[in-house]
Amino acid sequence: MARGPETRDSGPGTRDSGLESPVEVDVSETLALSIGALALVLAGLGRFARFQVLRSLRGALALLGLAALAQWGSLVAHAGGRWQEWAGVVVLLALGYLLARLALLVVFEWLLLQRVGIPVPRLARDLVALLLYVAVAAAVLRASLGIEVKALLATSAVLTVVIGLALQETLGSLLAGLALAWEKQVAAGEWIEVDGVVGQVEELGWRSVALRTRLGERIVIPNSTVARERLRVLGHGTEPVAVPVRVGVAYDAAPFAVREVLRRAAQDCPGVVDTPAPQVLTSEFADSSVVYQCRLWTREPWRDSEVRDAFLTRAHAALGRAGMEIPFPQRTVRVLPPAPARAHGDEAAAALAACELFSGLPDDGLARLAGDSRSLLFAPGEAVVREGESSGALFVVAAGEAAVVKGADEIARIGPGGVFGEMAFLSGAPRAATVRAIGALEVVEVDGRALGALLREHVELAEELARRMAERQQDLAAREQAGNGPAGPRGLVGYLRERLLGLVRT
Repeated sequence: MARGPETRDSGPGTRDSGLESPVEVDVSETLALSIGALALVLAGLGRFARFQVLRSLRGALALLGLAALAQWGSLVAHAGGRWQEWAGVVVLLALGYLLARLALLVVFEWLLLQRVGIPVPRLARDLVALLLYVAVAAAVLRASLGIEVKALLATSAVLTVVIGLALQETLGSLLAGLALAWEKQVAAGEWIEVDGVVGQVEELGWRSVALRTRLGERIVIPNSTVARERLRVLGHGTEPVAVPVRVGVAYDAAPFAVREVLRRAAQDCPGVVDTPAPQVLTSEFADSSVVYQCRLWTREPWRDSEVRDAFLTRAHAALGRAGMEIPFPQRTVRVLPPAPARAHGDEAAAALAACELFSGLPDDGLARLAGDSRSLLFAPGEAVVREGESSGALFVVAAGEAAVVKGADEIARIGPGGVFGEMAFLSGAPRAATVRAIGALEVVEVDGRALGALLREHVELAEELARRMAERQQDLAAREQAGNGPAGPRGLVGYLRERLLGLVRT
């Protein structure tokens, strides 16, 4: 029985394999090729800095271009329907990713940042982007393949529990990072201290916080640790922060005198600001000392070690000059024999003998003056006398070098054998300049009363002292007149000599 030619019902959505429309295939191939080529061209243009939007969409455009070219290849090669179907799904996923990426740029970069002026933390932006990408992927899979993502997740409850337990620490760090980003308590560029580590925040990430320490090390701390530990936010250095330093001084020193010595030692310390002024508080009566807490205010609290070092170095020298002992916990009693070293007066006499002003004195007069003088040691950068202070003593440099500073300018330097402070000794007027130690400085403080007694016996020393005072006054005051005395070097010498002789007679 003869059979007629077979016919196939060409319902909606089906095509006869023997009657494929070449026009439809050509249109599909052309469209896929055009989309792929256009996307890749736009991705290439995104390499240039002037195309900011394309620069941010380069990855999405490149992905769409490759997916479209893959679909074009499946159409040209007449691959099976399954391959073409998956190629179309990949194109839709790439297109959805591109549109989602563009929407995020519009919302975060243009609307919130430029129009409203609200910067969104990177962690929050990444989380919103992740949720949006998942939603787009779920919509595409449901529309194209009929896959229900929620049903897939519901049927894999055991797998979800296992993954949740494995990612427990990671999820904790993620939630802690979201809390830090949302509260905005910590920002990039700030200095913080967490878990005993001080560093500058370089990046707030999904899982951790990256710090750059003072030693140049990069340390990564989990967000969960940052949220759990006590966190000190030291800031950017705009507001002063106190660096507490504890110092113990012996009980025989009066607290008010110790506080004044420590307060002066804190002045001009590197890194310490003038306002607020350093504070010295009596903190504790300990076993072997009275403990004082010194609060040094600085705008660089991450350099607390340097600030503490500078202060303790100067405090040690200042307390030693004041005769105040820094005790240590003692477990045994030691009886020390007298030191056979050179007497204090011998050191002062040697320094005075090296001074041009006192070099002509007889030995007995020099020894008597040295016995009434004191040898003082100053730390580098410490002020011996300050401008505006009153003092009745003059100083001889025994070792080191000192700088004479008036205002903010250094006007002279004084080396071993040099003398300063003689004008204040003569007139009783406040100090005209500040004298500061350049390095470690040792000076001999000559008491005014002892020097006055010496001038009564050696009037010629008054002549020499008057000449030196006149020269110093001419150098420091820049041709200013001393009081109402006559101008010029000779008149000034005579004026100072009269003042000295008047001091001797009194």
